[in-house]
Parts: sequence; C-alpha cells; structure tokens
Amino acid sequence: MKRALLNARLLGIVFLAMLVGGVYLTYAIFTKQFTDYEKITLETSSIGLQLPVRADIKMRGVQVGEVLDYEATVDGATVTLGIYPDQIDTIPADVTGSIVPKTLFGEKYVSLVIPDGEQDTTKLQAGATISKTQVSTEVEKVLSDLYPLLEAVQPADINTTLTALASALEGRGDKLGDSLETLDAYLKRLNPRIPELVEDLRLTSDVSDIYNEILPEVGEVLENTVTTTGTLEDREAKLNALFRDVAGFSNTARTFLADNEDNIVRLGSLSTQTLRVLARYSPEFPCLAGGIVKAGKLQAEAFRNFQLHIVLETLPRQPRPYDVNDRPRIAENRGPTCLNLPTPPWSQANPVRRIPDFNDGVDRPTGKGTDRVATGYLVRDGESSQGTTGEFDLYRELLAPGLGVTPDQVGDLGPLLMGPMARGSEVSMR
Repeated sequence: MKRALLNARLLGIVFLAMLVGGVYLTYAIFTKQFTDYEKITLETSSIGLQLPVRADIKMRGVQVGEVLDYEATVDGATVTLGIYPDQIDTIPADVTGSIVPKTLFGEKYVSLVIPDGEQDTTKLQAGATISKTQVSTEVEKVLSDLYPLLEAVQPADINTTLTALASALEGRGDKLGDSLETLDAYLKRLNPRIPELVEDLRLTSDVSDIYNEILPEVGEVLENTVTTTGTLEDREAKLNALFRDVAGFSNTARTFLADNEDNIVRLGSLSTQTLRVLARYSPEFPCLAGGIVKAGKLQAEAFRNFQLHIVLETLPRQPRPYDVNDRPRIAENRGPTCLNLPTPPWSQANPVRRIPDFNDGVDRPTGKGTDRVATGYLVRDGESSQGTTGEFDLYRELLAPGLGVTPDQVGDLGPLLMGPMARGSEVSMR
C-alpha cells in the first residue's frame, strides 16, 4: 500500500515537472529563445514610439533579422539587432539604418539602407556598429512643433473661443452626459479588442506590402483585359456571326443525327465485318501505298507525251488445258503479307515478273506463274511478231463499221489489240 502511494506521488511530481517544462518550452519557442542571431549594434539619436522588441529588420523588403533589445544613452539610444546567420553575408559593411513605421500609427521596424553608387564588397561582420540612422516624423514631434504656435495665440482670442464653446454647451449638460456615457460604453466594449485591432493593423501592413509587390502585375493584367475587351468589341459582328454559324451547325447536326439515328447504328453494325477485315490486313497498307507511289513513274511513262504506250506480250503456248481436276475456289487466307511490295523485283531494265501462286484450286501448271518476257513494239510498215501490214488493214476494215468511221480513220490501237486476240495471244498493259 505504501509502495503504491509512493509511486503515485512520484508520478505526480513527474507530471508537474513535465507541465512546467512544457510551459517553459512553449514560452521559449514563442519568444525565440532557441534562435541564433549575429548581433549588430545600431546607434540612433532616438527610437521614437512603437519600436517593440522582436520588431522586423528588413533590407530591400526582405526580413533579415529581429530587434533584440534597446536602451537609452546620453546621445540617444542603442538598439541591439539580431541578424539571421544565413543572411549576414548578404549585407554590405557600409549599410545604414532607418527606423520607419509600417503604417501611419502602426509599429516601426528597422530598415537597412544600402548606399547609392558603387557598393562596398566587404560584408557586415558580427559585433559591428551601424550609425546614421534616420527616424521618421512622429505625433510627438508634431505636437512639439505645434506648442510654439499655441503660445503665439492671443489670450483674447482664446477667451472668445472658450466663451463660444461654453455658450454652445450651455443647457446641454444632460445630452453631453448621455453622449459621454455612450462613448464610455463604446470604449469599454472596444478596449478588450485593442490587441486584436493592433494585430489586424499589423496584418494590414503585411497585406499592404504584398499588394505593393503585385500591383504592377495587376496593372498589366488590367491593361491586357482592356486590350482584349477592345478587340472583342471591334470584332463584335464577326463574333456574333460565328455564334450564329455554330448555333446553325448545331441545329443541323442535331436534326441529321435525329433523322439518321437508326441508320448510323445499322451502319456500325454492318461495318463490323468489313472493319475486322481491314484491321486484319492493315499491316499491308504502308507497303501498298509505297508500291502505288513507286508505280507512279511507270504510269506516267505509259502516258508520256499524252499518248498511250503499251507492250504486247505473247504466250508461246499454254502448257496444258484446264481439266476436271481444276476446281476454282476462293481459299486464299494467308493473312496480311506485302509479297514484293513496295519494291517489286522487276524494272524496265529487267521486266521479268512472276504472278503469286494463290490458293485458287489450280495447282498444276497452266501458264499461271510462268515467266513472261516483253516482246518488241508494233511497227506500221513491214512485218512484226504481231502480224503483217495486210492483216492490220483487214482489222481496220472490220473495226470501221462498228466505230462509224472509214478504215483510214481507224487508229493503230484497235488493230494492235485485235491482232493478238485473233491469234489467240494474251494482251497486257504495264
């Protein structure tokens, strides 16, 4: 029992010690007891009013330290400045000080002023002394300057003023008392709020500094807004026309979609199989497009000088005729393949081609897949492998009635195509 009581007392003592330590730690953190400073002495003729301990020390608007202490001297006052260790290297040695207020009636802060012209390259050292401090004009200075003026006023004038004031207040004691009571009530309600008011004024000063920094940007934004608004005003007609066109297009699109809703859905359903085939063979598209592009020169060559140029090829003979074993079918399902595209293995210098062997039901040679070599061109006079001149005259006479012209007006193309057909040859163009 005694041991439990002793433990309880010991825990109580520990709790009280922790409580006191927590209060002290809170106070030390709030008063910045653990903050390190580089101390600088500031000599001034006076510090004026509203320069509290922990007041800001700023250089070019950036806080670089805090006021640690101040004391009166014979020549004025000495202020101990605490500069942040990481900021002291940014302050030149020839810096001067100025005690200025944040607002008209607000607290003051120490502003470090860098002299104009060429700056000193040496930096401010701990323990240095700053002089030539300026103090802004305060209310007490105004009152001290006003006192000689009041002494210069004539007593008769003061008497007249006081008499007029007494006449104005005569018989109004009750109203004046009520006014004073009302003022007293306001002051009683206002006095507890004085610390909050002071804090609001301090925060107002900070907000004013922020506004002072961003006002140029705000002005630029407003200027750009005016320019944009002017541009929109100048192009009001075009803008309204654009809105009308967009509205009209929207109405047309809505009507089109409403009228063709079922057709669009049906198109998507019917396109499924087609799109699947296109998706399957999509790897062939690049080589197909490349082959078309490369074939452009050959196509242009076929129509050079605005004339059609063809090459007739004859087959010597067909290895065999079709028989009952040849059963045509559409069974080609090898999948996407570029074969010889986009660069087929033939050219004008080597015009040998081979037709791909498709799975079409004909497996034994019938002329399919055989090599073909271009023959010579047709000549008008004389004799060539395509026929004689007499044969071509006969073909012209046969073609003339169908064309509605005389045999002499039939061109060379008709007999050129009809000759191989009459001989059982194959005609190809390339």
